[in-house]
Amino acid sequence: MKILIVAATWLEVKMLADEFQLVDETTHNFKKYRFDDVGIDVLITGIGVAFTTFHLTNTLAANNYSLVLNAGIAGSLTKELEIGEVVNVVTEEFGDLGIEKENEFLTLFEAGFMDAGEFPFENGILKPPGLNGFTDLKKVRGLTTSKSHGRNTSINEIKTKFSAQVESMEGAAVFFVCNWLGIDCCQIRAISNYVEPRETASWDIPLALQKLSDAVIHVMRKLAVGVT
Repeated sequence: MKILIVAATWLEVKMLADEFQLVDETTHNFKKYRFDDVGIDVLITGIGVAFTTFHLTNTLAANNYSLVLNAGIAGSLTKELEIGEVVNVVTEEFGDLGIEKENEFLTLFEAGFMDAGEFPFENGILKPPGLNGFTDLKKVRGLTTSKSHGRNTSINEIKTKFSAQVESMEGAAVFFVCNWLGIDCCQIRAISNYVEPRETASWDIPLALQKLSDAVIHVMRKLAVGVT
């Protein structure tokens, strides 16, 4: 079995990668590891949809994987999730891809530029191929945006328009690419903060990174057992 772990930054997976055996460092953003009998490649794409789509597509075109695992931290749009909690994101939407009118924002589907059922979307929603029930983590809905929201007005707008529980800047891109290329994928994220007017003193990135690492290692062990 060979797995590709995709993250926006090394910060999000360094603690995790330290648990693996380094095999080869191909480039500064692509390294090969082993964990028990599982081959693991780690791809760092950079932050955002454009960088993620480009680097993930290139990597999948050149390599064969059984699973793509998108790992990272995220902001929570609801207080029902705790800081440090690790979740499995099972649906995604592009939160700022569309048309802005004077008093409202329309998605591409609402504006009539795309059919909400056009592959790989289902009613405007992206789902990961193959593995919605893969982990025992809490399953949540994700929203992918090109900015980390920090103003009351924009936060209220996305909370009103979308039913997402977590916000990231890459998740929908991973689901989109993996659907088109027919590769199973899973998104695991740890909550580092609440999406609210920016007050970084209330964030806990170290806790989120530790919890994320523990959760992904648990998943890797399950996979390793399945291989042997």
